[in-house]
Amino acid sequence: MGRNSKWIKGRSGDATQRIARRALAARLERTWHYLERSVCEPPSETENVHQLRVFARRTAAALEIFDAWLPVRRGGWMRKQLKRIRKAAGEARDLDVLALGWRQRDGQIPSAQTVLLLEQVERCRRAAQRPIEEVFTKLCDKDFARRTYRFLRHVRARGGEHGDCERFGSMARLELGRLVAPYLAAARAEMNDAHALHGFRIQGKQVRYAMEVFAGAFDAPFREELYPSVADLQDRLGAINDHVTAQAYLVAWREEADSCAARSALEASIEHERQSFESSRREFLAWWTAERQDDLRRRFARYVELDTAG
Repeated sequence: MGRNSKWIKGRSGDATQRIARRALAARLERTWHYLERSVCEPPSETENVHQLRVFARRTAAALEIFDAWLPVRRGGWMRKQLKRIRKAAGEARDLDVLALGWRQRDGQIPSAQTVLLLEQVERCRRAAQRPIEEVFTKLCDKDFARRTYRFLRHVRARGGEHGDCERFGSMARLELGRLVAPYLAAARAEMNDAHALHGFRIQGKQVRYAMEVFAGAFDAPFREELYPSVADLQDRLGAINDHVTAQAYLVAWREEADSCAARSALEASIEHERQSFESSRREFLAWWTAERQDDLRRRFARYVELDTAG
């Protein structure tokens, strides 16, 4: 497996237990790798926290996918640690994205206001580094590597109750179908506000991370054609969500601002992000046509059973 591969190797006829161990081992190793780098390298190396959040999410998705194969007590402990890692990385990554976006504004707001905003982001980013360091220290104290090894050793089928899911191909079709159905339903919903767009995006994340695990069970077009379509859709939704996230931070900071200059800068940025959100939302809805929705459904129907009435 490549250094940063998102793909899990496997074949349709492989035992699901074998793929579960492989997927979880790969995801946990990458998560730990980026947690360590996020602490040992300076925060200016923003890609570390970015990848930490991504791989923590991928690991959480893998735990959900292979839930029936997990040891109950150790699985619960792993979920708890992944939740802590994701929470610690989340704010730091949000702030890195805000700083990057504001540096690229190219004079859309006065430079003096931009300086004030970046100073605020930098203060918050320094504070956001502490939870990452704390979770790393705690997991070192708990010997995370040893616990991971023991956890993986106990990943196995439980009492033969999995039936048709013993083989990876069968399991992949059933599990992917479970995730795709609500995703396609969300794809056809009205998306007139941030909440609806966010719901669609969250459903898409689960499908995307599952596709990375299940790709080996399907043919080449699954990975080479269908996955890029899902990824492109997610990237578009992510760009919209960045404006929503930015507004949330700005509104909170406005409530705490202690100077007229700071409040003015925050007000200007709130309005900028609001307009950017509306613009990107309209652009997305113009692009996300009924034809594209039908095409996505047809592509998934090659691999999973879908309700014909959907």
